[in-house]
Amino acid sequence: MQGLSRQALRPRDVGAHRPRSVAGVVCPESVGEVRALVRRSAAADRHLYPISTGRNWGMGSAMPVSEDNTVVDLGGMNRIRSLDLDAGYAVVEPGVTQRQLAEALRDTAWMLNVTASCADTSVVGNALERGDGCVRSRVHDVAGIEAVLADGSVVHTGGLDPSGHYLGRGAGPDLTQAFVQHNLGVITAMAISLIPRPQSIGLVHARIERDQIGATIGALASFLRRGNPAEGLLRVRELAMTPGGPGWLLPAGVDAGRFTILGPLLGSGETVSLAEELLRKALVEVEGAESLRVLDAAAVGPDDPLYARALTAQGIPTCHGVQKALGVTSCEQIDAGRFGFLVLLPMMPLQARKTEQIMATMQEAVDAHGTALMVEWNLIGRHQANAVIQIFFDRSQPGADERAHQLRDEAHGLLREHGCVIYRSDIDHAASTVWSGTDTASLSMLHRMKTALDPEGLIAPGRYGT
Repeated sequence: MQGLSRQALRPRDVGAHRPRSVAGVVCPESVGEVRALVRRSAAADRHLYPISTGRNWGMGSAMPVSEDNTVVDLGGMNRIRSLDLDAGYAVVEPGVTQRQLAEALRDTAWMLNVTASCADTSVVGNALERGDGCVRSRVHDVAGIEAVLADGSVVHTGGLDPSGHYLGRGAGPDLTQAFVQHNLGVITAMAISLIPRPQSIGLVHARIERDQIGATIGALASFLRRGNPAEGLLRVRELAMTPGGPGWLLPAGVDAGRFTILGPLLGSGETVSLAEELLRKALVEVEGAESLRVLDAAAVGPDDPLYARALTAQGIPTCHGVQKALGVTSCEQIDAGRFGFLVLLPMMPLQARKTEQIMATMQEAVDAHGTALMVEWNLIGRHQANAVIQIFFDRSQPGADERAHQLRDEAHGLLREHGCVIYRSDIDHAASTVWSGTDTASLSMLHRMKTALDPEGLIAPGRYGT
């Protein structure tokens, strides 16, 4: 087991959250080492905060929620324990990256539900935080977990067995989802459900004038509710809101006057063609929707601006998009660069008028704080969207980070007034997000579960309120 210095973690936060003191950093490389660490820490009354690769950008990066934790860096636990290429499951450890698993799946009948973020982000970490992939929400990829509890014991859920193979969910209660966005144990492995590699992948792309945002959300909701015959997660993204005057930042290539419809359609050639036809019909009353095109993802070349998105649509992770947007040449530069950003993650309604009302309110907040933001809707289903609101600031400008945090807090309050709950929180609001959106009886149940499995609060204190 390796250790790092006390200061190693402090600079790693692109969001300029409140600094935390860290008791140390340890890097176990096996389940046995994690169990030994947990037992020693329990005897010494030390708190542990597990991370996978620490790229939780905009929400605290690798920093813990509370003070004086020993950060448990699981990046060295990077084994793909098993690949079931008949049933379509992988069992992976927390340090396994998108790049690593996608490479292992190359030339197979399966592909990974990748995100558009860095190729070296953790598959396990993102799924545990309810991130969104290109095909579906990653919470649906989680089939089972292995966890070390606070007493050093190891549990397996969902049909994941101790030998590292996924057998399928058997009879009886399944506690897998209880470990998602929770701190009941240190997750040391996960069974991941893979995506069948389709015959055809069409990449949807359109650029629409900003005043059509409500109509577009309503039209896409209609498309989904009538039945999308293809697989794939459609996104409405790059809707930028900027204050008047100079001094605000946006990612490279973003046009503040337009937003983008983007996403894959996966299936047979006939299925993709039918989905395109139905999508065009749904958007017929949206001004500018005639710009919509559906490209063959495999035919998009490296010189095309959509190349990074075409790769992710095919289950191939890449760092190209995020590095270009933030103006860096390595993802290791993101936490220490000039470009700062926060991320606010609410669930949004799929209603035209409600969308317009929310955006008008958000624009007022942007104007008041003099800080730019960008909104993305991930259309995860027929009822609501997982939204990603990025708030940008120039870390070289005095007070810019403070204004960004003030805008984040005000935007959260405004969204609550519109009935939008937060589905994933940053380290500064992990407790309040849960407390404000959960009834008393449910909070009591969560507390009882935590107390039963971790009575001393050893693992990740403060994470999501427990």
